[in-house]
Formats: sequence, C-alpha cells, structure tokens
Amino acid sequence: MKSQTLYKNRAPLEGVPKIAKDILKLLPKNAVIALEGDLAAGKTALVDAIVKELNLGSATSPTFSLQQVYGEKVFHYDFYRVNFKEIAALGLIDEFEKEGLHFAEWADENLINLLVNAGFNVFCIKINKEPNQREYILEELHA
Repeated sequence: MKSQTLYKNRAPLEGVPKIAKDILKLLPKNAVIALEGDLAAGKTALVDAIVKELNLGSATSPTFSLQQVYGEKVFHYDFYRVNFKEIAALGLIDEFEKEGLHFAEWADENLINLLVNAGFNVFCIKINKEPNQREYILEELHA
C-alpha cells in the first residue's frame, strides 16, 4: 500500500480545534479515516474537535458500543476489542458504504487493505504523543 502525506503539524491539547479545522479542509466529504496512536494519544479528542467544528455536538469514545454516529454523516468506530473477522461478522464493513466521514480507531490492517482495494477514499491520521503536545500526520492511502 502506498501513502502520501498531506498534512503534518504539532499542537498541545488546546490547539486540537485548529488541527481539526485544517484536516477537515483536506478530507473529501466521503472518506474512511483510520486513527493511529497509543492509548490516550488523543484519537477521540481529535474526533471530538472535528464533530464540534461541524456543529454536531460532542464526541465520546465508542469503546463499548463500537460505533457512535454524529448527525447523519459522521461515524466514529473503536475497534480496540474486535478483530477483522469480528468486524465482518457484525456487518460493520457495510457501514463504510454510507455517505460521510468514518473515523476508525484501532482499524485492523486487513480492514484498511480491504477498503483501499475496494476503492474507498482511505486516509490515516497518525497521532504521536510528545511532551506537552501531539504530532498529527494525515496520509492518503492508495492501492
């Protein structure tokens, strides 16, 4: 799989709304965005800032529900507790066909490959923890 870096920036927690605004300008209206980062890296905080920027309320972690929906076109998944086979068995792959932005925490490499090869607009946001700030890297993924 090939990737192209579209955006790279650093910010403390209070700078996340600007990061969200910058990233939203670069995403098409229909996309799957894999969120990569360690526990407590700020994946849900970034989705929360994006949801707020779109005036859709606040985001909460979908760890136990697997999916949260904000408005009609923003979807947030947390696949920390499930693997690719379980995602497929639950029918969650079909969810990615809905119009909108799909943010997937802990997305399995098999899931990403499937979506890229199926022709979806797939991106990855890598969040790296640094002292007092985070580094955000947005990449577009291609087959």
